[in-house]
Amino acid sequence: MNSTRRFGSLQRKTLVGAALLLTAGCAAITPNPGVFDAAGNSISTVIPDKTYNITPGLGLSVETILLGAAAYWAVDPLAPNWQTAQLDQGRDTVQIALRKKRFTSGGDGEAAQVFARHAAQLARERGYAGYAVLQYTEGIESTLPLAQRVAQGVVQLKR
Repeated sequence: MNSTRRFGSLQRKTLVGAALLLTAGCAAITPNPGVFDAAGNSISTVIPDKTYNITPGLGLSVETILLGAAAYWAVDPLAPNWQTAQLDQGRDTVQIALRKKRFTSGGDGEAAQVFARHAAQLARERGYAGYAVLQYTEGIESTLPLAQRVAQGVVQLKR
């Protein structure tokens, strides 16, 4: 199915982009002024040894800020739990694929509800009265770095 290939391609592009950014960061390492090792040599680091004072009683290091940003990017609490993709298989038949986010706080049993909502929305948008589920499966796909819940099915739109 095309949508499954699209998900895999997006993951590969993300990993390649992250690797390129890390490589570029390593090339731009410069010595930290005033930071020396035990032998008196200047130390080069990717993350500067700085602390930003947010309030008089709260100071955050650059490491803590970057770690928080990375955790927020990985978890992304505002993103929907499920990605949906659809593939028209005929005039009235549509295949729907769902893929769950890697990091969530629940929602493991909601694939059928998301599938039904998407099918109902599709029927409404195309001017149909409803739909019939012809096929539906759920499972776990082993992907790197973590496995993901997936579901897919085929619906026939009804007049």
